[in-house]
Amino acid sequence: MKPEIKELHKLTEEELTKSYDMMIRSFRNYPKLIGTFPDWDDRQAAIEMVLRYYCPFDFKYGSAYSLDETVSEVLMIMYSEEVDYSDERLAAAGCDNEEFRNAASRLSEENVKRWWDFFDELDRTEAELETIPERYLYADFLCVSDEVQGQGRGSRIIQAACRYADEIGLPLMLFTNGEEDIHFYQKNGFKNIGVTKSEEFGLENTYVMYEPEHGTQGASDESR
Repeated sequence: MKPEIKELHKLTEEELTKSYDMMIRSFRNYPKLIGTFPDWDDRQAAIEMVLRYYCPFDFKYGSAYSLDETVSEVLMIMYSEEVDYSDERLAAAGCDNEEFRNAASRLSEENVKRWWDFFDELDRTEAELETIPERYLYADFLCVSDEVQGQGRGSRIIQAACRYADEIGLPLMLFTNGEEDIHFYQKNGFKNIGVTKSEEFGLENTYVMYEPEHGTQGASDESR
């Protein structure tokens, strides 16, 4: 089952495809990859690889939303039980697509290997985090178009996701990095639940979680 946040605009596959350029621009300064890909051009290719590879997965097993049909922002949501990156599920989602391979072709063979090693390390460090709840909503790839930055659209869409978490009685979790981003989520009711680090990749992720107003005991049938 996929999340259904009725107050938001649910993206079609065509709308998601059209939003990739906006998403790539939004994540161009993504701090998580700076230590791993210090060269600007390499980092932009690595960022596009991330989006082209993981967004199809999130879309197949979850839902993508914007505030309205302008698709000036994107937020992807899925239930925690769908966060299973097995080879079969990745293949079914079409993650190894032409656009992903084109982005990878802009990196050296060594840096492509480093990209894969980076995400293996991300999975390993996350598995060591003991504060992740058994069941939760997972939020991914929140971004806002440059043209509407500063209008509160990021807060509005994440607050809608929090109201959905209240409705179904499940916590909403994600990871982020950078002081500005951490402050954004804290301002919107999230609490830090742990930090993972990797010295090899210069990686530090802060995991944040929004707890539903009425706890998780009354989780609705929709979330089961």
